[in-house]
Amino acid sequence: MLPSMPDITSRADIAAVVNAFYGKATRDPLIGHLFEGLDLEAHLPTMHGFWENILFRTGAYKGGMMYKHLMLNARKPLEAGHFERWLELFTATVDERFAGENAEVAKQYARSIAQTMLSRIVGPAGLPMAFLDAGRGDSR
Repeated sequence: MLPSMPDITSRADIAAVVNAFYGKATRDPLIGHLFEGLDLEAHLPTMHGFWENILFRTGAYKGGMMYKHLMLNARKPLEAGHFERWLELFTATVDERFAGENAEVAKQYARSIAQTMLSRIVGPAGLPMAFLDAGRGDSR
């Protein structure tokens, strides 16, 4: 029997997910170019705080996530496929390391974030519902 995977329970766990995710994302053929020229070493603690605030309501993140992505879009236009790939990579990274209530909440928030940012930055078309439902365990 395989050992069960731990849930996300700390900032260190969040950092493990976020760092691994960005490691994949920066090398990804579809979205890697979006990170060129960004100072990820400076950005990672901000992302740790963002996800820590989402999962544990710590108040660790204060900032304009949408504004930052609108600025990115002005430099490098974002497309629906970029958000889909971001969500795929993020979800897979969580699933590789953690399982449990907080891991599921992180993936649910990621789906919501991808949909919200896509609709506000790219337009109202949004991600296909089948894509958003993937990974939920729904048997629809």
